[in-house]
Amino acid sequence: MRAKLYGHRGARGERPENTMEGFAYARALGVAGIETDIALTADFVPVLHHDAALTDGRLIKDVAAAALPEFIRTLARALREVPGVEWLLEVKTYPAQPGQTHPAALMVEKILPVLEGIPLERLHILAFDWVVLREVAARAPKLRRVCLTAPDMAVARQIWWGEGFSGLTIPQAVAASGAWGWAGLQTAMTEMEVVQANALNLKVYAWTVNEDEDFNRLSPLVDGIVTDFPSRFYLESCNLRL
Repeated sequence: MRAKLYGHRGARGERPENTMEGFAYARALGVAGIETDIALTADFVPVLHHDAALTDGRLIKDVAAAALPEFIRTLARALREVPGVEWLLEVKTYPAQPGQTHPAALMVEKILPVLEGIPLERLHILAFDWVVLREVAARAPKLRRVCLTAPDMAVARQIWWGEGFSGLTIPQAVAASGAWGWAGLQTAMTEMEVVQANALNLKVYAWTVNEDEDFNRLSPLVDGIVTDFPSRFYLESCNLRL
């Protein structure tokens, strides 16, 4: 067993997702880190929310931070109040629907100052839209960049990844991007791809691993397991490390 355990959106299968309650719960369990999602408000405050829109249909990019529902927390608060864990920070953009969020460059510009003072080894920037990662590379090249992938986005790779990745396997494309790691949808990851990623010196994360059979299949192969149910696997992961 080599994989570290990360709580997906805190612990979305056990506590409300992307909330301080969920983050504190995951940290108390002893996970290595927490995965969460970053949106940017109308007044350019990075906040933690999975979807571009609120349940009432308003886009977060069009709403000031003070007008958001009370449960939505800022990135700054989460980093401050949940210390001592690694953060997998997914920057949410939608290149096929660019009006859903602020532009990638602006989002990165406003997020990076919030990360100042956090040890680099505790920070990972993830994105399906690899423009985000290129912006991070240009502005903060020492930050760990992790390419998120899913099958439908791999098919539409020119939209999500950009030019120059035609004909490459997913690990080859991630390596060609200059990223530090790859985070793939666990149901779509093959052992051959993980082996290839290892050979390319990529760190590999699997999301969302929620069933025992998938945990047992992937935990010996990958560097990180991202799960909705961290309590389900924490004791097992500890035992496998012995």
